[in-house]
Amino acid sequence: MDLDLINKNKIRADDYITFLLVICFLLFACFSPLEALLSVIVYPFASLTCLGILNIISVIKKRNYENYGKFNKILSGIIYVNFSVLFLWFILTQPNVTTHRIVALIAFPMLIVAFAGIIKGKIIDIYSLKYRRVNIYIGITTFIISMLVLLNIMNNFLFNIIALSFTLLVNILSRAALYLSEFGLSIVHIKNLKLFLYIISDYLIHIDRNGNLILSKIE
Repeated sequence: MDLDLINKNKIRADDYITFLLVICFLLFACFSPLEALLSVIVYPFASLTCLGILNIISVIKKRNYENYGKFNKILSGIIYVNFSVLFLWFILTQPNVTTHRIVALIAFPMLIVAFAGIIKGKIIDIYSLKYRRVNIYIGITTFIISMLVLLNIMNNFLFNIIALSFTLLVNILSRAALYLSEFGLSIVHIKNLKLFLYIISDYLIHIDRNGNLILSKIE
């Protein structure tokens, strides 16, 4: 893979985000040790659920898989989703896992999402300036909402969950618009969301001499 195809500002932004992730987790562990310990279990299995869903979607979207390959991909996706969801249900329904701990487990990664939006909007200049600004504003708003939820974590469980879920949805859409703007594409066209899924998966995307989008799987 030609690393020159990867924008250096993207790498720099990812380094900053990783650094902030470590710092935030250490602070999380200091102030909420049980929730931090719980997150070590919950987050990987939540990621496994997403991986299973992406496996299934990749088979549905692609037609060049052999039948045996399709079966393996779908089967692995179903196993990942079912196993991780059942395990998460078991963990999160334990008596000592109270509602405020569940809210904390959702609010903490939202802080990272907020920082990511701000950093990517500030640093990565190959994206549209309009969407960079949008992601910065949404990142700041996400940070404020997440902090307010954490400060009122003992109250209004349903309201906190709805607020965080809506904020996450807004961040997904704004990040999709940001990533697609690199290629002059708009999120208004639903079909472009397929490309967004490739961008957040293990694919590198660039434009060839003929103006065609080329997908390269990162090994």
